[in-house]
Amino acid sequence: MAIIYGRVAAELDLLSIAPESVKKIEDVETIHQELKEKLSKTKKEFFDKVPDRISEEEKILENIRNDEKATHQKYDEKIKTLESKKSEGGFSTISASIKISLVKNFSKRREINKIKNLEEKQQERLSEWTENPEQIFNRDKKEQINEVKTFASLERSKEHKGAKGEVRALKKLSELSDDYHIFCGVRAILPRYVTYNGRKNLRSAQMDFIVVSKKGVILIEVKNWSSKFYRESNKISPHEQVDRAGRVLWIALKSWWSPRSPRVTNVLVSIQD
Repeated sequence: MAIIYGRVAAELDLLSIAPESVKKIEDVETIHQELKEKLSKTKKEFFDKVPDRISEEEKILENIRNDEKATHQKYDEKIKTLESKKSEGGFSTISASIKISLVKNFSKRREINKIKNLEEKQQERLSEWTENPEQIFNRDKKEQINEVKTFASLERSKEHKGAKGEVRALKKLSELSDDYHIFCGVRAILPRYVTYNGRKNLRSAQMDFIVVSKKGVILIEVKNWSSKFYRESNKISPHEQVDRAGRVLWIALKSWWSPRSPRVTNVLVSIQD
């Protein structure tokens, strides 16, 4: 088995934007699937209980309406008693009228208004359970739903695609014998800018893999791109990218092994999922 140094750079990029529960690239799909299954189970249990919940909400509404009737009856009896005492001369005419007015226009109205507000809110709640239980589920399980969306977005991201391609390549490279040394995610910076394609514009490069063996040094650039993305991309082409990186690596090795330097072979690996 090949000797591996470091960790795939694209996987580290993925981990930097992923939730803490993700420790390696395989965790993204595994956790996403577990979360989807858990959410699906939760949703089924929720909707299985919706008919019972509607019945409960109907009973609550019925109790509120019964409470309203009882409150009307209680205050009507109180007013009737006050009017009876007034007619019997138990109160002065002015005092009796004030008390009856307070009970009728303040105490009774205040209590009835409270009950009416409860009834209105309960009616709205019952209507939501009857007509749109999905909205209730989405609101109550918002955090769980967002977690699934986060992992779905992560799985579609360019970081995940890039890491998936590089990890696949490394897995294959690791099958080489221990005569091969594989360096992952190497960034080389030259002491000064050098000329590339007639312009002094090249100084550093990020390299996916450098394979070192007795046969020489191989620079490998991995791209998990679709044909459409490749055609429409406005980035430096993968071919130029690996060529630039190869030149930086060759110059760096030359400075270390001067006056001779090992040959650098540039390889572009295209992996299309």
